[in-house]
Amino acid sequence: MRAAAKRAGADVEGAGADVIGRGVAYGRRGETRAGVVERRDGKAGYVVRECPNMESVKVSEKLIDMRFARGVDACAVEAFASAVAADSERADALLAAAWELIDEFGVEDGAVCDAVYVSELMFEGEERVEGANAFAALRLLSSPLGGTYFKLKGKGVYEPRSSDQIEALKKKAQAEARAAAVEGAFLDDIRAAVAAPRGSKPDPATLWRPSEDDNDARVRRRASLEAYALGEKFFSPGEKAMADDLLGKLGFPRSSESALKMLISTGTWSTHENISVRKYGVPIDFPREALSECASIIANAPADADASSRLDLTHLQAYAIDDASTVEVDDAVSAESLEGGRVRVWVHIADPSRWISRGSALDVEAKRRATTVYYPTESVPMFPLDIAAGPMSLGARTGVSEAMSVRADVSADGVIEDYEIAPSLIKIDRRWTYDEVDTELDSATCDKALQLLYKAANAREEYRAQNGSVTIILPEVSIDVQGASATGGDGEVAITMTKLNTEAPARLLVSELMVLAGDVVGQFGVREKIPLPYRGQGEPRLMSDSEWDAIPEGMCQDMAMRSCMSASTSGATPRPHAGLGLEAYTQFTSPIRRYTDLIAHYQIKAYLRGDPLPYDQESMERAVEEVGAVVGGANRSARETTKYWAAVYFASQSASARWKATVVKLVRGDDLVIVIFDDLGFETIVKLDRPAILGDVVTLRFVDAEPHAGSITFARVDE
Repeated sequence: MRAAAKRAGADVEGAGADVIGRGVAYGRRGETRAGVVERRDGKAGYVVRECPNMESVKVSEKLIDMRFARGVDACAVEAFASAVAADSERADALLAAAWELIDEFGVEDGAVCDAVYVSELMFEGEERVEGANAFAALRLLSSPLGGTYFKLKGKGVYEPRSSDQIEALKKKAQAEARAAAVEGAFLDDIRAAVAAPRGSKPDPATLWRPSEDDNDARVRRRASLEAYALGEKFFSPGEKAMADDLLGKLGFPRSSESALKMLISTGTWSTHENISVRKYGVPIDFPREALSECASIIANAPADADASSRLDLTHLQAYAIDDASTVEVDDAVSAESLEGGRVRVWVHIADPSRWISRGSALDVEAKRRATTVYYPTESVPMFPLDIAAGPMSLGARTGVSEAMSVRADVSADGVIEDYEIAPSLIKIDRRWTYDEVDTELDSATCDKALQLLYKAANAREEYRAQNGSVTIILPEVSIDVQGASATGGDGEVAITMTKLNTEAPARLLVSELMVLAGDVVGQFGVREKIPLPYRGQGEPRLMSDSEWDAIPEGMCQDMAMRSCMSASTSGATPRPHAGLGLEAYTQFTSPIRRYTDLIAHYQIKAYLRGDPLPYDQESMERAVEEVGAVVGGANRSARETTKYWAAVYFASQSASARWKATVVKLVRGDDLVIVIFDDLGFETIVKLDRPAILGDVVTLRFVDAEPHAGSITFARVDE
């Protein structure tokens, strides 16, 4: 073996030899490569023409492992080594043969176990191209397979491993190979899913299936992508790292936006995926226990705990006034004329606690949801619709409905002279839409009850104004989407955007009477010292008179006043509500749609029966805080969803479409402004190409939109 080693040594020259024009072996980007030195590059490097493509690369002198004898064809050497390494079975056999010889006989005295030495053991002295054997051995020794048999001890010097180490490393390599195969199959599946047309995407449950082969890696990767796609605050550093790794392997940019695109492009999420439902955990489907209890209640009505104390108000004309699409009717109103121009107003409110009890499956689910969420696609109810639009809803059944009725005797100047709260029996005489009430109020033969109700509403509005209430009347937009659900969808959608008439008399009538009921309940709670979910609001942070006078009247002043309003508060103790001009106020009129209203019902009804109150002050504070947090998330979800569909709507409009909009607020300087579209009531921020002043009417065209980001860009158009 010594003679063979000496012959091999003649193939290479020492490190100190001049290498310009000679072949060298070096490490670059994790691989052993060969090339021809062109010239020096500074004091400690070279420019090398790398085989086989002869690309010029820079190589540090300390990375050179081998210098070939002058005249050696480096590219032929590289080609031989590549052929050897490409044949994995041959490569393993060569390494194993060299290891066995060294393991059996050891390294000869005075010899060094380097690539030259190992090459003589591998190739038995036969060499087609000078230096090729030594370089091939170097490439094999520096490869992962070579690391199985030999350990790098120092630069260019190797040490044979023990047989136990080799066996362990081979098992590890086999496991890694299996994992690589599984990984490759997974990446191929993802690429195929991305390429598949919509409608032919694989089932997400199959694409991201659990498997022992990858320790459920697909499941974990899906979870990390879904968290990452929701944006900041919704993913952990570990989830980000896992998602970024997958995105990088598939050629996607590493970002939350790319995670969203991958989930949609693979069919895992729908085209119109409502990510806000996921972000804020809005429950869509009802649990089995709640649905089972719902069916049981409908089939067998529970006993009415307040049956003996209900006021029979079926003689009153009770009107329900809602949008045409309303299915959960939770309030109705009646009126009686009293002496002295006074009006006795009755606000009848649905009584869901007649059907369910605290702690029941339906109650627990209603608390978890906290509110009905209104999306442009559909509403997501707090109770299952079978019961919400059924027994709980006023007038849903023929004949009589159980209710909680609030009576307020209102003077001509809007003062509440007397009031009463009681469980009741009512009969809905008619369901009106807002448009129908507006038409009726404008009629010479207007319904007398509606006239009385409108009279009381106007008196109450004037009364609250005298007490400092703030009235803000800004246009509102209604977006209706057909062809999608609350969670999204893949099909064609039809979107309509319309402006709501917020100044309509019917809407004033209803809103004033609902505030009236909340005023009565608040006063009752104060008088009887009952912990309730009171709502309050601090005084507005008003600007100076000169600042106010500089703002145009109408929408601009209303927008300015909106910016001055303080945040509302909620809690178990009474607090003033400056915005409404009331000393105490409790929402009570939507117990089918708002859980805090239902809490107030539980509390008031227990008090009227003489039962222990379900909530003391501490537990009421806790309940209001918990429910308020959920409602906050639901409201953000509704706003973000509305922004998404608004972006989709404008993106679908003709390129020639133009919209008139009024500048109602200057956000920064005089070119970043808030505008309200005159015909749609849509409010958005626009960056104008030149300054504007409040009240300016500008013409806008659509430029671009990122629906899932809720971003829409408009540009000003000169006409």
